[in-house]
Amino acid sequence: MKQIALITVGLFSLGTQAGAVPGGKLMTLQLGEWTCEVPGDATVMPIAKPELSFTAVADSSYISPEGIRGSYRRLADDVTLTSGTFAGRRFTMDGEEIMRELIGGNKESGIRCVHASPINMATSG
Repeated sequence: MKQIALITVGLFSLGTQAGAVPGGKLMTLQLGEWTCEVPGDATVMPIAKPELSFTAVADSSYISPEGIRGSYRRLADDVTLTSGTFAGRRFTMDGEEIMRELIGGNKESGIRCVHASPINMATSG
């Protein structure tokens, strides 16, 4: 009887969904232009940083302002540019349309990149 119970538990565990992977769910960025800037506030306009901007394209890739293609990895809200001009740059997502650059561990650099292509807004009904 114990063997049947163990076999049943073993078979049941094969049919369940695997747990979360370390680092979070593998995702991609919104395709299109990402404009990087130093954010402003109510009294100061943002300062554009076109040399840091890029275009997200298919296959977890991006294109730098110089036209060089690189790749990135997005695990949940953590984005790392893994090759190309901006290899090593890291970001944290602030929603799906804004990401903030990280330096030295998890400290924000003061640069944000905003999805500048048409925004994917959910439509009602």
